[in-house]
Amino acid sequence: MIEPIRSLSVDVVPQAIINLPVEAVIGRLTDVRRGSDDLDYFEGASFKLNNKIEIAVRHYDGHDKGTTTIYIDRREKSVEQITRLIRMILDELHVPVKALQWERQNDPDL
Repeated sequence: MIEPIRSLSVDVVPQAIINLPVEAVIGRLTDVRRGSDDLDYFEGASFKLNNKIEIAVRHYDGHDKGTTTIYIDRREKSVEQITRLIRMILDELHVPVKALQWERQNDPDL
């Protein structure tokens, strides 16, 4: 189960890029919010997966238009577990796997 949260309490890192705009990815679940961090301005939302893992779904101003990045709690280190989490997130967001442009298993040393 995925549920919106107001803000993250953990550091997150990019784990997947989807070839869909952020509104199409999260628009059914919550409002798209505008924010900023040390990197740039972004639009997106934060979520908790299965009541324990915090994630962010964002599009930063400097990224390719029409893409969305999934950020997962940086404490998740196992590429196999990250791949499973990405599939769970895609399923919860009703995003087809074919929309994946990139995911951590494609470049595990990044």
